[in-house]
Order: sequence, then structure tokens, then C-alpha cells
Amino acid sequence: MQIVARAQAWAGRHWFFGAFAAMLAGIYLLSRWPQFIAEGGEIALLTDLCVTAPLLYWLCYRRSVPARRLVVRALALACASVWLAGHLVPAGAQALLPRLEWVRTLGLAVVILVELRIVIAVLRLAASQSASAEQLSQLGDVPPFIARLMLAEARMWRGIWSWLRGRH
Repeated sequence: MQIVARAQAWAGRHWFFGAFAAMLAGIYLLSRWPQFIAEGGEIALLTDLCVTAPLLYWLCYRRSVPARRLVVRALALACASVWLAGHLVPAGAQALLPRLEWVRTLGLAVVILVELRIVIAVLRLAASQSASAEQLSQLGDVPPFIARLMLAEARMWRGIWSWLRGRH
């Protein structure tokens, strides 16, 4: 009974995944309907994937995820949605998708740069002598268990480096 209660609590906090799965199922079915695609279905699918999905993500996590992370994740979801739409809409019916390739590439570049900045900050903190698992967890949105593993690995590499330099 506890498992069911925990699953319900999780589904209540992360309702986006259920809504997104239902939306994807509907989009998949509509993308297989030639009449829908012929009558402007591509723009409808793009709107659902690139606007509605990130909006649902924002609505679900606006209270629990910091604003900067929320924006980056919504942007990443929109860029991934352009890629997904390229696979759902038949190649012969694609009119807008080829024109949006540069937007997806630019958005992914921005997401990669932001994530790279976060990774560098997390690695710097992990390599410092005074880092704690809580600091690491908060900075990089890393689970506490993974943060402790990262700190242990950083200590190991510092030990190997000092041993190689002869300072043990």
C-alpha cells in the first residue's frame, strides 16, 4: 500500500510526464493521418511540441525548480521537440521544419553552453578541499548520493596527483 501511495504522490508532483506522454500519443496518431498533415497539421504539431510542451513543463515545475534551470530545460525541450517533429511529420509534407533547423541548432548550442558552465562550476567545487555534498547537490541539481560519489572521486584524483608528484 505504501508503494501505491508513494507512486501517487510522485505522479502528483511530476504530472508533466503523464500529460506529455498523452500528448505524444495524440501527436503520433495525428501525424499518421494524411488528411490532417495535408491541411496544415505540421504547424499544429509544431505548436503542440514547441509551445505547449514547454509551457506544461513550466506549469508543473515553476514552484520547485529555480527559474534559470526551468528556462534552460524548457528551451531544451523545445529544441528536442523540433527534432522529434522532424521524425513524426512525413518528409514529403515538411514545409516549416527544414526552415527551423537553424533555430534548433542555435537553441541547442545555448543549452550546451549553459550546461557546460554548470558542469565546470560543479567540477571546480568538487575539486576544492572545502566542498560538501550539500553544496554540490544545490549547485548542480545533483542527487546527494551522486554528490558524495563525486567528492570521493575528487579526493581519489587529488591523492593520485599528489602521489605522482611525490607529495604523499
